[in-house]
Amino acid sequence: MSRIIGPGRRLLSRFVLASITGAAAISSIAPAVAQEALAPIRIGVLVPLSGAGGAYGPGMADAAKRAAEFINSEAGGVLNGRKLEIVVADSETNPTAGVAAARKLLDVSKVSAIAGLWSSSVALAVKPLTLERGIPLLVTGTGDEVTQGDNKGLVWRFQARGSDWGRVFARAAYHDGARTASVMVQQAPAWTIMVDPFVTEFRKLGGKIVDVVYYNPGQSSYRAEVEKVFAKEPDAVFLPSYLPELSAIAREVFRSGFTSKIYSNSSAADAEGAFIKNVGAEVAEGINHIQSIPPAESTAYKTFSQHTKTPENTLAIFPSNMWDEVSVLALAMEKSGSADPAVFSKSILDVVNGPGTVVENPVDGLKALRAGKPISYSGAGAQFKFTPTGDQLHRSYGRFIIKDGANHQQGLIE
Repeated sequence: MSRIIGPGRRLLSRFVLASITGAAAISSIAPAVAQEALAPIRIGVLVPLSGAGGAYGPGMADAAKRAAEFINSEAGGVLNGRKLEIVVADSETNPTAGVAAARKLLDVSKVSAIAGLWSSSVALAVKPLTLERGIPLLVTGTGDEVTQGDNKGLVWRFQARGSDWGRVFARAAYHDGARTASVMVQQAPAWTIMVDPFVTEFRKLGGKIVDVVYYNPGQSSYRAEVEKVFAKEPDAVFLPSYLPELSAIAREVFRSGFTSKIYSNSSAADAEGAFIKNVGAEVAEGINHIQSIPPAESTAYKTFSQHTKTPENTLAIFPSNMWDEVSVLALAMEKSGSADPAVFSKSILDVVNGPGTVVENPVDGLKALRAGKPISYSGAGAQFKFTPTGDQLHRSYGRFIIKDGANHQQGLIE
């Protein structure tokens, strides 16, 4: 006997079916929402694991991982339990390779920020990609151009600006008694930006500039440039460079018997001990180098050293900057209540410049933010403040000289 369902029963059946379907849909969405709420937040770390900056990339990558581990284990991550996940890529200290690696971080790994960027050339090549995607870019390169232009509040430098370095080198050379100086500079944004400030400051102090010579990276020989600069016997030669080029030039200067004092950046002359190892103690003897250095006696630096297992009495310059980059990102996410780059990038300035309670590590900062307190982060790489355009203020420069196969700090210079 067949059953006839009237219009009322049909409507009820449809209502029940729709309710069941809706409930099923809601039940399938709920786990997805919960999963998203607890999904790790990926931070891309683009550093030179090879190429001219290869001496620095591994230490920077390790510092980023250690910072994330510290935040994850001691503070439970950010945003109610979301862990930070560090995704490392090799820039090869090469703009083309850096762009390819950045694309993979953005398109495949889906990172919420890219940090590291030791080379200014790589940073300048990658910047258009991150600006287009609205992704924060935290860099360690010195080239002024990196923070110039409309960066939409997305580009932040964790290092001294290159043009500021030039004046510091000029003051150091003049203070040491140099009254004549030449410049022999590698063609790269990080170094060429230092030339005019050096020349201007040295002349202002009363010194004379003998010559300014540019050279290309990766040349088979630097003999012609060395002869041109050093044969005129200036008191000092300012030699901003990458490690491979400085190594080759220093050997040429030594072979030729020139005696002008050399002043270079520590990122070349003290590349984690690689420069002295490259050229030998005799060639390296007497070379002066300067670098923006971390506040070694601060609680911030000591916390960094402890968690990265940095040897005592060691200045880990670039790793400490990398630690700060990850820390600031975590604090900005917590402050904004969001892992959306468009949202948390607007809190980067707030968590560094304050006003608020000064905190010297990210875990203390996260706890303070969760208690509703505003903060001002003081870093392991520098006790800095940001300009609105993303440059750092209040960095200190360490002066070093190589003697008997070792680096010796000669104090600070402002």
